[in-house]
Amino acid sequence: MYDFYFGTKKEIEANPEEFLVFCKRLLPRWINGIPDTECLAIYRSLSAIKSDKPVIIETGCGASTLAFFLYAALNSGKVFSWDTNGSKGSFLRSVVSEAICAPLGVDLHKYWTFVGFDSTNQHAGIPMIGELGYKADYGYFDSWHTLDHLTNEVKCYEQIAKDEFLVALDDAYYAKKFENYSFINMIRKKLGLGVVEEPIENICDPFYIAIEQYLTGKYPAVTKLNDTYKAEYSSDIFFSYYDGDRKAMGKVGMEEKTNLEHRFDVWSIKK
Repeated sequence: MYDFYFGTKKEIEANPEEFLVFCKRLLPRWINGIPDTECLAIYRSLSAIKSDKPVIIETGCGASTLAFFLYAALNSGKVFSWDTNGSKGSFLRSVVSEAICAPLGVDLHKYWTFVGFDSTNQHAGIPMIGELGYKADYGYFDSWHTLDHLTNEVKCYEQIAKDEFLVALDDAYYAKKFENYSFINMIRKKLGLGVVEEPIENICDPFYIAIEQYLTGKYPAVTKLNDTYKAEYSSDIFFSYYDGDRKAMGKVGMEEKTNLEHRFDVWSIKK
């Protein structure tokens, strides 16, 4: 189903970004949750990794996984993804296998490991890759979207990060401390229930501010990267193509149209 023809291996290697968007647009909406421009910005930001064998982790998988896998396959890397929805991992295996692995002639399992579990668990979450003998270069966080959970994920990542590492966030404009009321209210809407009012104590600084403050308070060198998403997102057809469901998402606070500039942010850190 996903073995559409883009071109030869050499043509893919010569046009990886065009191929990435080509593969992303094969995905159905339920797993295609980030704009094309963010997917490209993720892929481009990976060039800041210094290692010749990059190790990448992500929490929450989807279109971002395609960017990470393609980069790993072309640069002798390794990707670990955590998502509590195991069906997402299974579905992405089929897409990656047919759309990317087949034309490149690579083994999916050599480059990507999916873990259908809690990313913050000390025994089966992010920290366990240390037991496998890996240290990570790049961490991308897109899971429960609360500051408490995000901070726990970053702390787990720090345990196995290299001396120079990158931190990237999706939906970095979110400002929810301990509970994701936007997601909860979306579920309630589907069930025909009323909206639950979000308590004021759940509102915090946006993630891109809070996480940068956390990192700069701990490390001597923290640099915000100039990602390409901010310069390109306003012309991204993703937003107009999915405008119908995005309007519904906006009504329960799952997307902030006035703050889309900070949907994606990334930092480089030296310990």
